[in-house]
Amino acid sequence: MRRSWIAVLLSFLVAGGCGGPQRTAGQEQIVSRSGDAEAIQRTVESRRQPGYAHGDEGVHLWKSVRRFYSLREFRPVWVVDSHPVSNFDKLIEVMAKAPLHGLDPRAYDTEQIRARRKEAGGSFLKSGSYEPSKAIETEIWLTYNYLKYASHLLYGRIDPEEIDPLWYVTSRKVDLANTLNSAVQKGEIEEALKQLTPKNEQYGRLMQALARYRDIAARGGWPALPAGIRLKQGERGPNVALLRRHLAVTGDLSGSSAENPGEVFDASLAQAIKKFQARHGMAETGVVDARLIAAFNVPVQARIRQIELNMERWRWMPPDLGSRYVLINIPDFHLDLIDNGSNALPMKVVVGKTFNPTPVFSDQMTHIIFSPYWNIPESIVKNETLPALQKDPGYLERQNIEIVRNGQVLDSSSVDWSVIDNNLQFRQRPGTKNALGLVKFMFPNQFNVYLHDTPSDSLFERTQRSFSHGCIRVEKPMELAQYLLKDQPEWTRDKIEAAMHSGREQTVNLKQPIPVHIVYWTAWVEKDGAVQFRDDIYSHDAKQGQALQSQMAADAA
Repeated sequence: MRRSWIAVLLSFLVAGGCGGPQRTAGQEQIVSRSGDAEAIQRTVESRRQPGYAHGDEGVHLWKSVRRFYSLREFRPVWVVDSHPVSNFDKLIEVMAKAPLHGLDPRAYDTEQIRARRKEAGGSFLKSGSYEPSKAIETEIWLTYNYLKYASHLLYGRIDPEEIDPLWYVTSRKVDLANTLNSAVQKGEIEEALKQLTPKNEQYGRLMQALARYRDIAARGGWPALPAGIRLKQGERGPNVALLRRHLAVTGDLSGSSAENPGEVFDASLAQAIKKFQARHGMAETGVVDARLIAAFNVPVQARIRQIELNMERWRWMPPDLGSRYVLINIPDFHLDLIDNGSNALPMKVVVGKTFNPTPVFSDQMTHIIFSPYWNIPESIVKNETLPALQKDPGYLERQNIEIVRNGQVLDSSSVDWSVIDNNLQFRQRPGTKNALGLVKFMFPNQFNVYLHDTPSDSLFERTQRSFSHGCIRVEKPMELAQYLLKDQPEWTRDKIEAAMHSGREQTVNLKQPIPVHIVYWTAWVEKDGAVQFRDDIYSHDAKQGQALQSQMAADAA
């Protein structure tokens, strides 16, 4: 074995000394003995799956491992002729960056990989090797962990439908085995991983925020405030000093005001509180109350976890949101119409109640319906309409609701309400009383969710706006319709206004369909670096965190 190694080394030196091509990190395997390839082939083509590749994810990744080695005729990448090569050290460097992406390095056996590298010692051109069977085992184990890390950067650690069946994503299709093979050939192992991460600038901002909040945690976090206190401008005392220190740590209080340890609640402190409240989706009162204290007293580690969870959600997003798109963030109760990077039309929205949640998905808006009918869903008919009708026979007339059977409108007085008739359809006529308002915006989907106007405008004045049955009510329906139809000049504002009040349903197809992304972000970062946090109104953060913990426990088992 030693004689073989000396021969390999001499051939390398001779090639270099005669001006032959120098081997890059990705080419070291060229000198590998055929025995390595034979041993790798026997291992990966056997039906035996290693113990670390368990569960559905393990089955999928093991198939990728086998495909990867098949693509490269089973030549090794990390351990050549029983010796660790520079790719091995590069892999360790890459794995060390997993926390920057909010990923747990334990999922990729990072510490064990470091320990295994130390076992061999030395480097490719110096002493240090593994016993042959351990070399093959190590080689394949490293490939598995690289592909696992690559998969998590690309797709995320868990399937979002594990959190909720109303969370639907279309996964990107990437051949990770081929990606790794190409990266090895080009000597671009780390660069290939960078190409798998989300390209949206928001992901990069979250990475920066994660580093910043981890630094805050390393310096001891922020002080908590006693529950039940109320403070406002002009007051003084030790709790004001605590408040000042907290806001200085979070960056809401800056400059000379942040350096002032005093106990006086002055105007600068009130402004810092308003900034904190804005970052947490609260009314900007400048007053310390119960809700503010609850947000203040969330530990820094919980905020770090929140950022990590939202980074994971970016891996579930489409790689390209589009140059022009509608984005609705459920926990923020807000819609943004993005056009070439600018927010052309921000507005408030009302989303689904906690027991009628709005689903999370992406689709294409294709048409607008003016003066729409509202075809009342069966669940609402059963739970709301029929009980109201039983109590008040005039309910249907007052609510402008008609009964339809087989396409024919019926006289409600002719219906025998004591008999259940599944062929009956309840629909609300167009008009100002219509629950959908005067217009709805359609992106046909399996959830039957859409955007629409509402007669209940007062709800937009509230900071918490989860009141619908799952569809999304928009604050500025006229402006949204105008914007979506701006490339159809015949649809002037006056014509749109007339169509909204005509009392006759009318469908208008969009010349250019526009992507709609309904997201669930409880943490994001503004362009000025302000980190925004929102309440977990549907408990998706909690469920996602539990799913990740369960997966980590399964990996460790």
